[in-house]
Amino acid sequence: MKKLKLYLARTSRLAVATSLTSLVVFGQGTAPGGQTQSTKGAVIKGKAPVSKDILRVKLPKAQEFKLSNGLKVLLLENMKLPSFSMQLVVLSGGMSDAPDAVGAAQFTSSLLREGTKTRSSKQLAEQIDSVGGTLNSNAGLSTVTSVVNSSGLTDNLDQILELFADVILNPSFPEDEFNKLKTRTLANLRAQRSNPGFLAAEKFSSVIYGDHPAGRLSLKAQDFDRLSPAVLQKFHAAYYRPNNAMLTIVGHVTAAEITPKLEKAFGSWRPGEVAATTIPKTGAVGPSKIYLIHRPGSVQTNLRAGNQSLERTDPDYPAVQVMNLILGGGGSARLFLNLREDKGYTYGAYSSVTAAKYRGAFQATTDVRTEVTDGSMKELLYELKRIRDERVLDKDLENAKRQIIGGFALQLESPQALISNIVTQKVYNLPADYWDTYPQMIAAVTAADVQRVASKYIDIDHLQVVAVGDAQKIGDVLRKYGTVETLDTDGKPLGTAIPDTRGTTATGAGANIVGIWNLTAKGPNGERPLKVSIKYDGKQIGGTLETPVGEFPIVGGSLNGGDITFKVKAEIQGNATELDFTGKVDGDQIKGQMSSTSFPAFDFTGKKEK
Repeated sequence: MKKLKLYLARTSRLAVATSLTSLVVFGQGTAPGGQTQSTKGAVIKGKAPVSKDILRVKLPKAQEFKLSNGLKVLLLENMKLPSFSMQLVVLSGGMSDAPDAVGAAQFTSSLLREGTKTRSSKQLAEQIDSVGGTLNSNAGLSTVTSVVNSSGLTDNLDQILELFADVILNPSFPEDEFNKLKTRTLANLRAQRSNPGFLAAEKFSSVIYGDHPAGRLSLKAQDFDRLSPAVLQKFHAAYYRPNNAMLTIVGHVTAAEITPKLEKAFGSWRPGEVAATTIPKTGAVGPSKIYLIHRPGSVQTNLRAGNQSLERTDPDYPAVQVMNLILGGGGSARLFLNLREDKGYTYGAYSSVTAAKYRGAFQATTDVRTEVTDGSMKELLYELKRIRDERVLDKDLENAKRQIIGGFALQLESPQALISNIVTQKVYNLPADYWDTYPQMIAAVTAADVQRVASKYIDIDHLQVVAVGDAQKIGDVLRKYGTVETLDTDGKPLGTAIPDTRGTTATGAGANIVGIWNLTAKGPNGERPLKVSIKYDGKQIGGTLETPVGEFPIVGGSLNGGDITFKVKAEIQGNATELDFTGKVDGDQIKGQMSSTSFPAFDFTGKKEK
């Protein structure tokens, strides 16, 4: 029976991995043959009746207790399946990095499972895999927490708990693994610099937050020089303490069963004095301005516009959620219906709001064809002003509130989501009954509230716009909408001296990129062979991508030195999707990432055919 459970767990993980690595993705609103259908003017008939009663819930409360060393434990029993998941939340993340050790929290977390005092990285991987478990950790450059996760079958709880505790208490931060991580991170950063989405997000964060830690999207070259295994050991010793953490467990376990196991696993973990993390206030954002990042030959313009938003504890938070959903929170929101369904400028246009222990960010984003940059800017600004200047219709307000409350109701079926909500309540010191009253808070939002928060957080006079595209083609267009500062992809100002590359021929890196490349894409479910035939005339990138499921055209891209990006338009089983490739060419070698909105990014390497 135990072997059967282990097999089923592995099979389940394999199915998930296979679905992520498959190129068979289903686009929103796609008709047979891959053609997009417009939903403008569509009327939904035969709808099931929706109760107007407000969802009232009293959520299950996690059992709370402390171990002898002071570690707080939150336990939510769920006896439906013979499995469990646990998460250690260390109340210090990138926001706790010293000014001369930026990235310490991120690297510390990344290296936890790469070696302990008694186990190598390989041994840890083999042992967790042998019991069908998971073990991972993460921390961001601007997060307030570091997190270690593990899960598995309850039958294997003892073995997984031992490995879980080992990486938390006894990481060795081996120098060879540190150097590998450093090399991988540097390579990823180089590849990211050819990705327009990354360039836009990086500049936007910088403009919105300045020198505030929240503006860190990636490490800088000087940051790597300041990190070392000794620095990570120091961060771990300072912040990985039982009195600076909480352990959450959800699954087929009881308090009586788990408590002695936890005492055994974490009994040697000693509390200590932990320096308080001071999160500075975010500075004021300057007058509205447009930052144009020049990518010669780019066939698209990546647009990003926004301001600072609010803190997570702000009472405006529920109203901002409703406002954002109406404006750009999905396929039925105004931005999507206007820029995609009505105008056909883009595959998607969205908005989002983040909120943390510092002011988060509001931003509206879209990727559009270069030739429709003018119209896209006009419609984007129109929708931002409309949500501020006009009260939303009652039906739009009610639909948005129902969607949020309905999504919350679905979460109640997931114990992991419940425990995540409990952690959020603890980390942000929200009221104990916050999630019990959450549906009522959303339901209480009025049209006047939506207009009020839109006027407050979508500050047109201080709206910051980042555009990534070919400055030769869109520079004059953007100047119609405000002051424009032009930069290169490294963030250096170009002023008016923008190099005109439109008449160049395929020489140097351009000549070298032309030809057939054999690629190997590396995903969680193994490797996948691909073949790319690239053409370049000094202006446009074209060619084809050959995959195990068909051959598809390259529909555009750009070349900047040895950095190349190109887009492939694929149609698989009647479903259209786009694949984005970003890479770095070095002689007859290439490496980079392949990504899509339908699955996570995969690394690839390749070699040019002679």
